[in-house]
Amino acid sequence: MGFKKYIVASFLLIAIISGYVYSLNLGDYTLSITQLNFTQTLPVFVWVILPVLVLFVASFLHMVFYNTKSYFTRKNMLKDISSFSTIVRDRLLKKESSVIIRTDELKKVANVLNQLDMDIIDNKLSTDVNVISDVVDKIVKINNGEYISAKELKLPNDNELMQKNILNRINNDDNFAVEVLKNSDKYSEELIEKAFANIIKNKSFDTVKKLASNIKLSNEMVKLLLLKDSTASKEFSLTNSEILVYIQDNKFTNQELIQIAKNYKKHMSPEQLIKLFEDISANDESLTTSYLYVLFEYEMISQIREILVNSQKDEYTIFKALIDLKDAGKYYSIDSLTIK
Repeated sequence: MGFKKYIVASFLLIAIISGYVYSLNLGDYTLSITQLNFTQTLPVFVWVILPVLVLFVASFLHMVFYNTKSYFTRKNMLKDISSFSTIVRDRLLKKESSVIIRTDELKKVANVLNQLDMDIIDNKLSTDVNVISDVVDKIVKINNGEYISAKELKLPNDNELMQKNILNRINNDDNFAVEVLKNSDKYSEELIEKAFANIIKNKSFDTVKKLASNIKLSNEMVKLLLLKDSTASKEFSLTNSEILVYIQDNKFTNQELIQIAKNYKKHMSPEQLIKLFEDISANDESLTTSYLYVLFEYEMISQIREILVNSQKDEYTIFKALIDLKDAGKYYSIDSLTIK
């Protein structure tokens, strides 16, 4: 029954009862409660109608209370439901949503959503919800390699999507790549490596060398730097001492150093390359293999024999085998063998 219908029906019932009892002419009735020192005389029809009125008022207040409670519950639920689009937007942006859900039942759903990793399949997501469609457009652009303004995206630098967005800017803007290296403390190692690779490719060696002095170079960054140095021209920008410092500051394998030697061999004089790897070996005996490789490249047999004679029985077995083959009149290319 509707609220208005209930009120009309209640008043109609009260009027009928009041009229009927009044028509009986039952006179007056005196109610006396000695404990409370209370005495009241009223017509009988009034005494009959009073409990009905009390019941009506109580039921009316009851209905008002629960209708009001139901109204606010429904209002909160509708507001919470509308907030779910914001939660979906935040999860698409790879961040935990800070939206407050008031409805207990919907809180559980929101908690589950905040634990899900959401993404766009094939850069498509059909929706009429503006707050989601706007984010989808931004994500599609980022996935396609475009850069979205940080003010427009409003995400912290360590956010996964923002990292990808910054990477897009690095790939599209050489000057920004330089800024990343100048302010390396603000960016992740991955972004610093990408920025360094960008300037290696697009900036002069002097610019690269200057920026490299301000950051901690990883193995990959040093290899890119040395590759740039070894292939740029016959006039090297790095001295042996500088190359040695870059190598000492990182941990290289013999295989990696052999590849560096191959790159420098194309332009560097034999004397300079041999001296470089002699110094590398002198600073770290575990890298003597790369030094032996360079010596074999230039047939420095006496120096090779000196190292091998002073080595342990199970050290440098490949090089010892090559020397034995050479002594037997046989020749094998050093590059045809696997060196560890």
